[in-house]
Amino acid sequence: MGLFGDSGPNPRRSGLAGMFSGGLSDIASSLTQAVQQSGGTAAQHLAMRPTSCVAMAEIMSMTQKGMQVNHQPMMVLGVRVQGDGIAAFDAEKRTVVPLFQQALLHQRRLVVVVDAATREFEIDWQGTSLLAGSVPARFTSAEDGRTYDITGQAEPLLAILQVLHRYRIPVSGSIDLRSNPQARAEVMEVVRGYRAGGGRDAGDDDDRSVEERLTELEGLRQRGLISDDEYSQTRHRILGSL
Repeated sequence: MGLFGDSGPNPRRSGLAGMFSGGLSDIASSLTQAVQQSGGTAAQHLAMRPTSCVAMAEIMSMTQKGMQVNHQPMMVLGVRVQGDGIAAFDAEKRTVVPLFQQALLHQRRLVVVVDAATREFEIDWQGTSLLAGSVPARFTSAEDGRTYDITGQAEPLLAILQVLHRYRIPVSGSIDLRSNPQARAEVMEVVRGYRAGGGRDAGDDDDRSVEERLTELEGLRQRGLISDDEYSQTRHRILGSL
């Protein structure tokens, strides 16, 4: 995946590293970049349609067809698709499932991009990996040095994917929200709302040593993801926790 980042006051700093990584004036999210996944191009093309949206598909049945495409198994998935703005519907999806994605099927849920007008849909394997917890979803605040961990938390992560979709922000490579304050504000609302509802703050039971936190902070500065002032302020807060 890529990185989420809060825009902060300096829009000239560009690029976050990781699926959502970086430390910016308010918050930057850190997610590990996922490998390139099958079906990504089709889902991305569908996402460009004005009637498309991000939804959840519950797997109701799975059948392997006994044939392969490029040494990857062909499967038929019976799913129930539901999400905001669309009426729930049942469908079958004939698709190639990469071997390294097979384990995701046991979660019985997929992230899909749906055309609400035609009910055409494509599986978003990157989003599915994110919701399954296969990649970490950590948001690190440069302001207070705390990390908000929502890894594998389907509800807030799906909401964040929906925000990114509405603003046509692709979920791949590096994601920098500093140039899009509206998207940034909505992502932050999801994170804060999850925390207010009892979600886990990695800072509450973060067993990382001060040395590890300082090393991570130094890495953010070296990659140009935080300013010298942000570095100094956060370093001071980390040392103050001793």
